Amino acid sequence: MDELYLDNIDEFVNDHDKIVTYKWLSLTLGVHVNTAKQMLYHYLDHKRKESSAQLHATYLVSGKFEDNGQAGHKVSVVKEDQLEDFKSKMSLVVSVHVYSVQKALLKDSGPLYSVDYDAVKDNLKNCTKYSAIRCASAVPMSSLELQQARQIHQVPAPEPEHKKPAMNGEANASKPSTKPQKGIMGMFANKAAPKNQDNVKDIKTEQKEDTPVAEAPKSKPAAKANPMMNFFGTQTASECYQQSE
Repeated sequence: MDELYLDNIDEFVNDHDKIVTYKWLSLTLGVHVNTAKQMLYHYLDHKRKESSAQLHATYLVSGKFEDNGQAGHKVSVVKEDQLEDFKSKMSLVVSVHVYSVQKALLKDSGPLYSVDYDAVKDNLKNCTKYSAIRCASAVPMSSLELQQARQIHQVPAPEPEHKKPAMNGEANASKPSTKPQKGIMGMFANKAAPKNQDNVKDIKTEQKEDTPVAEAPKSKPAAKANPMMNFFGTQTASECYQQSE
């Protein structure tokens, strides 16, 4: 390992007042993340031995942790002054390494996230080049595949139109047009309207005339209405009487 990296880290920390995380150092110098962790460890140890410079560090601790009788694996970023206390609470410490070195005392992990976020954003195409985690299936998409994926997400599928149900007795049928018709059709339409009204009146009058009226029973025989029929009727009756005699 070249010793020039010590000068580079010292320049970042002291001259530029940067928070140097192992991820940021890996992407900036183009080295593997495990190499960047070793660089930060050697730099911190070297500076504390040769001078009394005030430096602060955070550590990434991982291991088995028990909480309310349940065991699990925990990974945490811990301040240097809380490192030993945190390690004592773990049932098994798997790994400990320097996460960041900076001059300022950090109140929370927000600045660490911002530094790593900006580093990944500036090196988006090579953000996994120096990572210790590999996945054979994680293959970058081609420009054509990326364009097709964007088109699929940008063009939404057309939604079917749903007709609203009729409420409060509203009729589903469309209302007839109230605009007057022009030309020949308008003439016939104007003439047909009064005829239809007359037909309705005629139908009502016919219904009244057709209703049967109860007639009073007549006591007189129907034969008196026609004298000629009465004459022939009397003759026939007398002949029938003579024959029977």
